[in-house]
Amino acid sequence: MDDPVKPTKEPMPTTKEDVITPSFDAAAPSSSNENPYLPPENQSEDPPLYLENEASLRERIAQLSMQVHSDAHPLPITSYPSPEISQWARNNVPDLDPTILRRQDIVTTYFTALKKKQDEVVAALIESGVVNTETTSEDGQTPLLAAIEAGNVRTVQQLMDFDADVNAFGVVAKPSPPYRTYRQEDSTKTLRSPLMRAAETGNLTIVKLLMETYGADDALVAPDGELALRLAASNGHREIVDYLPSRRRGGWKRWKTKHRKAMKRIAKAGKGIYTFFLVFGYDMPKFFLWSIPKHCVFLPAVRGAKWLHAHRAELPERIIAWVKGLWTRLKDVPREVWLFNKYLAEFIWRGIKGLPMALKIALLWVYSGLKRAGGAIVNVFARFFSFVHTALVAVATFFRNVTLKDVWDGFKVFLHALFVDAPKKMWEWLCQFGTMTRMMLKAMWGCTGWLLWMLFRCFVEVFVYVPRKLFEILVSAGGSVGSAFREVMIWINPKRR
Repeated sequence: MDDPVKPTKEPMPTTKEDVITPSFDAAAPSSSNENPYLPPENQSEDPPLYLENEASLRERIAQLSMQVHSDAHPLPITSYPSPEISQWARNNVPDLDPTILRRQDIVTTYFTALKKKQDEVVAALIESGVVNTETTSEDGQTPLLAAIEAGNVRTVQQLMDFDADVNAFGVVAKPSPPYRTYRQEDSTKTLRSPLMRAAETGNLTIVKLLMETYGADDALVAPDGELALRLAASNGHREIVDYLPSRRRGGWKRWKTKHRKAMKRIAKAGKGIYTFFLVFGYDMPKFFLWSIPKHCVFLPAVRGAKWLHAHRAELPERIIAWVKGLWTRLKDVPREVWLFNKYLAEFIWRGIKGLPMALKIALLWVYSGLKRAGGAIVNVFARFFSFVHTALVAVATFFRNVTLKDVWDGFKVFLHALFVDAPKKMWEWLCQFGTMTRMMLKAMWGCTGWLLWMLFRCFVEVFVYVPRKLFEILVSAGGSVGSAFREVMIWINPKRR
């Protein structure tokens, strides 16, 4: 493919570095950090900065459009192009069609420009006809959602002027967790409308723009039951909650979504309990009571009897040779007993030498617990006296300077310190018991102590496995019931936070 013709008009001088005119050749590799079709990245807090004059930029976009229009694929590009399944089945890393690579680069350029607030690039790409306002990214995100996540009001207006669907659902961009399968990736996609995303991110300006200027529907319900009002309330955006009208929709879907997750956790815990009893109630008894006796006792005995019968003429000579060698083996017994006692004494002595360090570790753990307990008690008393002081000031001033809500907030802070903060600190301290005992045993016996600790830990894990899974089932069931109660309260007060 021939290199594109450089524009004859020089770019306007700017305070930043001049932009190198990129090549749109699909065969040329592009860096993962820099896009060859875009100006250098601007700071997110700065207004849009254009480093190319209009003629130069439009000439480059027009040239790109001509290259794409020459392909056999239809335009505009409506979604991120992906190779055919046959290509991926042929090789793990197939040689992709250059047209597919070119179209992928265009979509990537489009959404990069949206995220970097480069409105001129966005407008030029749409006007060229290679993309439109409904083109979705690799993750299924729409251009309007990308502009809202970037917080760019001007780009939102620009996309709406190009007839973007103000109520179209798209995938919310989320960081991809490592080592996930395709099926897991499919199940974690969350669909949101532009108004929902603006309400969720707390951008009141865009919320008002979408509703008052472009008539966005705030009554839309997402597949998981979420409303724009509920997303704003769940994320603590009070101004948006006060602005949006009350809606009572989506409660059943929201509960089903949370209930489905709870049921999955319950099913997983139940399967774990079933597997536990299958292994320890059937497989292990079968192994010790059937497999070991069969393969270590009965079958060897049968083979030995057959061998004795086949070599019965050699038995007297073999018995005499065994009796002669018995004395040689008995002479080694005292030496083996001495070596065992010597190793046992060395093991005990190593433990005694490491005992001071082990006691130091234990005392430091106890000191840490006392320190945490003291801090928790002081914090509880401080919150209590703060609440009492707030209440007295409110009564003394007849609730002029301090309102009843302030008194209630102080009481809630006191209860939180008493029933949440203090138990949390003590629980964190108790969770360090395992680490403390491991360090103690390692200080006394080194690697042997660590192995002893791991063996003890395995016994503990086996002992608490079923109670832990039962607790997970109870918590999941309680969470499902709690979410149902919350939905009832939300139906009574749709703007409940």
